[in-house]
Amino acid sequence: MIQFFHVYKAYPGDPPVLQDINLNVEKGEFVFLTGPSGAGKTTLLKLIFCGEKATKGQILVGGKNIARIRESAVPYLRRNIGVVFQDFKLLPHRSVADNVGFTLDVLGVPRPEAREKVLRMLKLVGLEHKANSLPLRLSGGEQQRVVIARALVNDPTILLADEPTGNLDPALTVEIMDLLTDINIRGTTVMVATHDATLLSRYQKRTVRLERGLIVSDEDGVKAARRMLV
Repeated sequence: MIQFFHVYKAYPGDPPVLQDINLNVEKGEFVFLTGPSGAGKTTLLKLIFCGEKATKGQILVGGKNIARIRESAVPYLRRNIGVVFQDFKLLPHRSVADNVGFTLDVLGVPRPEAREKVLRMLKLVGLEHKANSLPLRLSGGEQQRVVIARALVNDPTILLADEPTGNLDPALTVEIMDLLTDINIRGTTVMVATHDATLLSRYQKRTVRLERGLIVSDEDGVKAARRMLV
């Protein structure tokens, strides 16, 4: 589903953000990206949906070489990728339903079909009763669930989440992570960047650790959890 071959990312005058990244993520996998701040986790995720371009190397997403993708083709790639970042970027004066359905409006999906998809996603994240509420009337955890619903409304094959629980208390963190796990069980490939070791221990998923732009370990969830306990 996602393949990196000797990928580098650097900005002029600075050390490389990513160095010689080789990574293979299978369809339907759940993968944690971990490592300290500045390790390159966010940049790696951005490369997958063409939020950034690799300086060198090849990246395949769904079998397509996105290193050679035309700018005009990027929106079509992104239709298959849902993205969740810490900055919710919700439209404050639009309802929850409007926020979730925004992408469908841009794509020109007929209103009845879009409404059905939006309500289905809100039900999935447990917020169908908040469809007409404004985002600022929601809790932080509810806002994060709206963001996840928005990322999933177009039925993407891949979901990328960058520190999706970074601003949440422990109870809400478990709630959001359980939701992402359920989404993965339904068949979506999920990649989550986090520095929270308790999540890695609790959920025991494949864990790829980055340090200074390098992959320093790639372990299954059980091995990663055991190493953290040592």
